[in-house]
Amino acid sequence: MVKVEGEWVCRTCNPERIESSGGSSDTRLPDPRPAAVSDLPTTDSGAVRKDDAMRWLSSLDEPTDRELRDAIVPKPSDFSGSTYPTAVSNIRVTGDPKFVETVAGLFGALTDLEDGRTRVEINLQQTEDRDTGEQTGNYALYLSVARRG
Repeated sequence: MVKVEGEWVCRTCNPERIESSGGSSDTRLPDPRPAAVSDLPTTDSGAVRKDDAMRWLSSLDEPTDRELRDAIVPKPSDFSGSTYPTAVSNIRVTGDPKFVETVAGLFGALTDLEDGRTRVEINLQQTEDRDTGEQTGNYALYLSVARRG
């Protein structure tokens, strides 16, 4: 996504709009990944509107192994408590087994981050109904990278 005349535009969905905004003869497309998630407009509660989030998501390219490695903030070895207020990188995927397995295939490169300095934390479990305690048949996958220590 790139900003054109004050509005976010998907560079792959609407390249002609980007090309026409570049002036008389400048028809180059912007560099990959021009829109950072932190640049997207938000509501007063901090939420990104669905149409903006969908355009942003569709404009992303699959990261290289190096980009993935550089983007991860490992959890400190002595960390405890909630990671929400921190920059620690976490992934949570929940759903039926086919969905979790399919989406998990996108995260295979994370296994390469296991080395002498960091370890991959993985928790894969069946979910249970909060009211009955019965297994639902669905799964939850949690992934993060932690510093060894």
